[in-house]
Amino acid sequence: MAHKKMIIAAFVILPCLSMFSYIIYIDVFKRNSSTNFLEATCKQNPPFLVLLVTTTHDQMTVRMAIRKTWGQEQLIHGKRVVTFFLLGTNPTPSTEKDSFLSEELNTYKDIIQKDFMDTYYNLTYKTLMGMEWITHYCPQTHYVMKTDIDMFINTFYLVELLMRKNQTSNLFTGFLKPTDAPIRDKNSKWYISESEFNRDKYPPFCSGTGYVLSVDVAQRIYNISSSIPFFKLEDVYIGLCLEKLNITLQELHEKPVFFPSKPPFSVCTYRNLVTSHRVQPEEMKLYWDALEKSQDEEC
Repeated sequence: MAHKKMIIAAFVILPCLSMFSYIIYIDVFKRNSSTNFLEATCKQNPPFLVLLVTTTHDQMTVRMAIRKTWGQEQLIHGKRVVTFFLLGTNPTPSTEKDSFLSEELNTYKDIIQKDFMDTYYNLTYKTLMGMEWITHYCPQTHYVMKTDIDMFINTFYLVELLMRKNQTSNLFTGFLKPTDAPIRDKNSKWYISESEFNRDKYPPFCSGTGYVLSVDVAQRIYNISSSIPFFKLEDVYIGLCLEKLNITLQELHEKPVFFPSKPPFSVCTYRNLVTSHRVQPEEMKLYWDALEKSQDEEC
């Protein structure tokens, strides 16, 4: 497809995101001026699972590694799995970087973007953007996974477990954090003051490294988000939404399968997990190749 200049397609100010206007670029959603690309993709060939990956402007190398491994569009047990990347506005804009991003966007058609500043403490906005996109453009999917750019996702096992679970409503699962408390140490990356959150315990939530929800929960989170005040820790914010919606966290398997850490790699270990954290691009390729080649082997 010929390179095109990006055009603003929509501009909406959300109640819960009052400081940030919403930009959807036509190049993300349309093949041409009359066809809605991503909406058509979901309507004509609905995915079973949509992976939403948070990313930043300088992470093209990692995005490419994901596109070639666990994030590639694929059929698993006959179920379609697709991946999209969530992006904000570059805090250090440059013409060269913007040009590279525009080219990447036009080539892969898998980047969803708003015009909030892309910083760590704006992950809440980024995640809500993903829920909004699902609500408007891909409600036909069964499940949504939100994960981070430095994660390895075993999509083979995830699809298998979701098919076993066979729960297409009121599902929210991941690495459960049922009793976490605010960190009051000012030197911590996750410091929260009393004025930001005055309760002794957070509501139950799942680690933001990777959680999975049925599409109805994604829609309900987006719809209720205008009534939940902004909170800078994205996974806790989603927990606040779930608390208001009265949705209970569930385990996906009787054994742990979501790891916010990085278990040492072996084929048998990684065939029986869903997430592993802090995985480098070169490791993604090695792990993925090993899992693909071992599908018919017993552990």
